[in-house]
Amino acid sequence: MGKTIGGAVMLLVVTLLMFSPTLRGEPIPILNDGKKWRIGYYEGGPYTDYTDTMRTLVECLVDDGWINDDGFPKLTEELPMPYWDWLEKTNSPYLSFSKEDAYSAGWDVQRRKLIVDELMKKLVAKKLDLVIAMGTWAGLDLANNKHSVPVMVLSTSDPLRAGIIKSVKNSGFRHVTARIDPNRYTRQISMFHRIVGFKTMGIAYEDTPEGLIYSAVKDARTVAAERGFELVLCEVLDTTTNTEKADETCRQCFTQLSGSSDAVYVTALTCLDRIETEIAEIFRQERIPSFSMVGSRLVKKGLMLSISSDSGYKQLGKYNAGKFGEILNGREPVLLNMVFEDPLDIAVNMKTIKHVGFNMPQSIIGVATEIYE
Repeated sequence: MGKTIGGAVMLLVVTLLMFSPTLRGEPIPILNDGKKWRIGYYEGGPYTDYTDTMRTLVECLVDDGWINDDGFPKLTEELPMPYWDWLEKTNSPYLSFSKEDAYSAGWDVQRRKLIVDELMKKLVAKKLDLVIAMGTWAGLDLANNKHSVPVMVLSTSDPLRAGIIKSVKNSGFRHVTARIDPNRYTRQISMFHRIVGFKTMGIAYEDTPEGLIYSAVKDARTVAAERGFELVLCEVLDTTTNTEKADETCRQCFTQLSGSSDAVYVTALTCLDRIETEIAEIFRQERIPSFSMVGSRLVKKGLMLSISSDSGYKQLGKYNAGKFGEILNGREPVLLNMVFEDPLDIAVNMKTIKHVGFNMPQSIIGVATEIYE
């Protein structure tokens, strides 16, 4: 009798392991009760970091089998709703991507309100199965108890300080998960100061609640107090449909900071996507060391150093794709790990280092993951 019961239990366990991807510990592509999962996307506006985040997420979803690799394009520029047109055409066996389910507010406050109203109606009616909320605007608009559809908040500077999540370990909503690196910007600024040893550091920022978070002003003040340097701030207009005015305020601000600071910490501003080479040239001409908050994309364009994006985005893509798969395999978003730290790999631009006249320690160059000439 005992052997019969034991054999039945063993058969049950084997059967569950065969047919339950969550028990097996690794999410696999599955259908939603025989139907494709309907995926939504929402962003505050186009931004290069959103393109990079989507590129690596989609690449890893292809690797994991969720999406067919039908001539995957390697996009790098600022684009509204990046990859969505391509995703619509892939005819994934498991996922549905429709033009009507992707939204971009174009950094327009009024359009943002209209999109949220329309999207919230879909979410309350449960017409979507999972939404990618790209950036702080999208995270703030969808991380609430007005609906229960799973939301993955990606590419936010600080979702905790922005009020998107309640703590590092708990989003505060059963259907919401985000990515957070609690000490990301304090590590970057501390590293920048250890390498350069500046007495004053400039930051350009937009004077809005989100803008202060995008530019890590609070983290910069903390590190400045700890390490004994002065912070120099300059205000720009950034999240606006008037891109010409935004770009001009950026030019003026970085020119001003180059004359009043020993070094500049270049933060997450959309204007940089349009005039990045101009800003890099300002720093070179004024012989000012610069550090890019957002990674090596701007180092390629002429900024002096940053964290390596090549290694960081690749690992981030695996992390995001893993969470995506776990949610569709039945895990509650609130239970997923939200902490993912950037690797401390360095990217440097040797031409800029020479032009600025900075004596970069050989120990730093020796461990740099990305070196640009």
